[in-house]
Amino acid sequence: MTLDRWLSPQRSWFLYDWGNSAFATVCMTAVLPPLVASLANQELGAPAGTVAWAWTAAAGLVVGAVLAPPLGALADARGWRKRLLLAFALGGAAATAAMAAVLPGGWRAACVLYVTAATGFAGANVFYDGLLPGLGPPASWDDLSARGYAWGYAGGGLALIAAALIVVVAGQDAAGWAFLLVGVWWAAFTVPVVRRVPEPPVAGERRPFARLAQTLRQARRHPDLWRFLLAYWLYSDGIGTVIKLAGAYGSELGVPLNIMLAALVATQFVGVPATMAFGRLGARVGPKAGIMLALGGYVGIVILGYFMQHPWHFVALALLVGCVQGGAQALSRSLFARLVPVGREAEYFSFLDVSGRMAGVAGPLIFAVVTGIAGHGRAGILAVLGLFVAGGWLLQGVSVSEARHGHVKAGV
Repeated sequence: MTLDRWLSPQRSWFLYDWGNSAFATVCMTAVLPPLVASLANQELGAPAGTVAWAWTAAAGLVVGAVLAPPLGALADARGWRKRLLLAFALGGAAATAAMAAVLPGGWRAACVLYVTAATGFAGANVFYDGLLPGLGPPASWDDLSARGYAWGYAGGGLALIAAALIVVVAGQDAAGWAFLLVGVWWAAFTVPVVRRVPEPPVAGERRPFARLAQTLRQARRHPDLWRFLLAYWLYSDGIGTVIKLAGAYGSELGVPLNIMLAALVATQFVGVPATMAFGRLGARVGPKAGIMLALGGYVGIVILGYFMQHPWHFVALALLVGCVQGGAQALSRSLFARLVPVGREAEYFSFLDVSGRMAGVAGPLIFAVVTGIAGHGRAGILAVLGLFVAGGWLLQGVSVSEARHGHVKAGV
């Protein structure tokens, strides 16, 4: 079988998750946060590094939160989903690769580049997620979404192993090469989704900004969709905070970098079968029940994280996160796809992205403020507990139907 025949639209879609997950694992979670935190702590004293990274993580989400809805509407109206995905992905990959020129000395410049790269990462995801409904009928979305996240875990895990080997074997002074690797990796695996996944049909409305205003005015027609977005805003806040600040929090508590990297590599590969299992669970009992199970796991993780004292505690908690993270995210994407009107996928997925990004702003800010006041990260990590509880309560009231507002033609 030739590579071109093997690259079906579904596999090409999965490969983008494989590629951009290198940024999520290396830059959002495992290598860049503890590196920035340790460099800032050396210069300014602890917990300045944890707080600095929390502010950086929040800033990395603000620009896209403003741009995503109008760009999503524009993508639907003009048929530009793949074009905009490519632009945002390559911009983010270039900013990531540029970190090689400033690290390890210029941690402040690295933070600025991270903000740029994170904007590209999240912006591209709006258009990437909007391609899901065209890959198959609604009954397949839980499995397709879960498989995408599982491929992302595997690809991100391999990229993290390579980056970790660079840092551990060559030393902190060679860390820049890890970010160059990530930038190239991300860019390379963007090519299949642009070449092989079909562009969904263009929506009839040619005035995207007028339609966006109309969407907001007609919000009451889709109460379950907007209730889900609020629930997602809350629990994604907690998930994003755990992902983005785990490395910085572990660094503050004195967990050695090599142990953190090993734990986070293991988390990636635990996440592959766990996410696939959540996909099968969603197909059997529904995505909402699967998300509720994952949120219950996060409540336990946050409580245990407050009492973390030893390096092996960090390893255990990282593995627990791997068991629930991909499932919560994959089933959230497939559940939301059931609520979205046909032909307006990128526009509505932009609201999902904004919900997650605003949560990503709020979570690190809450962590930063509480940690700054209390003087340690334990109080900050405990502050996110209520977000999982409130998000789960709202989600429980969402009514999910298999029918959408129209029909979907499989693009396979």
